[in-house]
Amino acid sequence: MLQRASQALWQAIGQWLPTRRAKKAKRERLPVVVCGLEYAHYRLLTHFARSTRYRVLAMVDDYPWHHGTQVEGVRVYYPSEVPSLVQRHGVVAVVYCHEDDLAVFADETRERLAAWGVPCVCLMPDDRDIDAALTSRLTP
Repeated sequence: MLQRASQALWQAIGQWLPTRRAKKAKRERLPVVVCGLEYAHYRLLTHFARSTRYRVLAMVDDYPWHHGTQVEGVRVYYPSEVPSLVQRHGVVAVVYCHEDDLAVFADETRERLAAWGVPCVCLMPDDRDIDAALTSRLTP
């Protein structure tokens, strides 16, 4: 009788574990890159820190003294490093606040991002639901 109970327990655990792993995989947050280091960008960064859908993988700035530093635990990269981040980590979008934020990217980098289907999305930290705004711009 004890053996039957033990078998039933292991069978239940065997059924429970794969569903738990599948749910965890579904909850994995999608990586985005924030282009800029001003206050508006910081506000986006803090929003994404609380988001259940997206996470900031990297911030981008072209000033050499910012390169390699961290803002709230997120590393600052050069704009030329973004294509490799996209390839390695599956970045879904480059997020910016002002039109001139994208001036840091060379034309070649913008073309590569477009070819890979990674959009540059303008978001304002004052938007009510930043996650929904980003999601609506990512879906075709």
